[in-house]
Amino acid sequence: MAKERVTVCVPPWDSGDVVQAIGVAMAPFDYNRDDETDWPDVETWWDYWQVDGRGCEFPVVPGHEDDPRLIRGAEALSGEPRNVPPSLCDGGPRALLDLEKPRARAAAEARRAFEAWQAFASAYPPARAMSDFWARHIADPQNYPQAQALEDFRTQPAIVALLEHPELEDLVGGDPVAHLGDDLDALVREATDEALPTHALLTLDGRWVAIGGAEGRRYFNAYLDALPAAACVVRVLYHG
Repeated sequence: MAKERVTVCVPPWDSGDVVQAIGVAMAPFDYNRDDETDWPDVETWWDYWQVDGRGCEFPVVPGHEDDPRLIRGAEALSGEPRNVPPSLCDGGPRALLDLEKPRARAAAEARRAFEAWQAFASAYPPARAMSDFWARHIADPQNYPQAQALEDFRTQPAIVALLEHPELEDLVGGDPVAHLGDDLDALVREATDEALPTHALLTLDGRWVAIGGAEGRRYFNAYLDALPAAACVVRVLYHG
């Protein structure tokens, strides 16, 4: 079993009762529940959970940092105290969460990486993705071994030069042709869609939706955008 995060949506509640509301929403998926009837048909179950959005906290809409309806978990699962800055929170009413800020940041980072790689790579012969060499190896493993595929990828002039610029490699990745592609608009859309989703989404009507692939991420974003302004959205870390 592993620790994952689910974004839990619950109807409007007083701030003091929101943990209780999350507990009610999470209860049908409790691995240790005693009730043997009406088990939901899902792959994921939990045996303990904690309000904890560390690493994926929501930015707070500016001017609302002190709103008492915002949720900030005081402790991690380990029991260590958390110090969540006022500009961030683990959840709260959807209207108080700046959902566009992470998307805009992700889009800007994707655009910056794409443009940096395009400018850098223009000085060298066009590079190919590792997948091209790997496909050749799979098709003829005896005459084109894996070691040769790796060598041919790594000795491309643009890749050799990239290894001499670690800061750029940190930005664009070790296989920028595969990572960034050649369609900036598609790259930005993908980065934007990936900014908010967690491993799963627990909807207002009690559906546990595993989030995977582009379609799942688009659903996650569309669902949050369409929520009533007062509905609570909370990051929950669970062991499942």
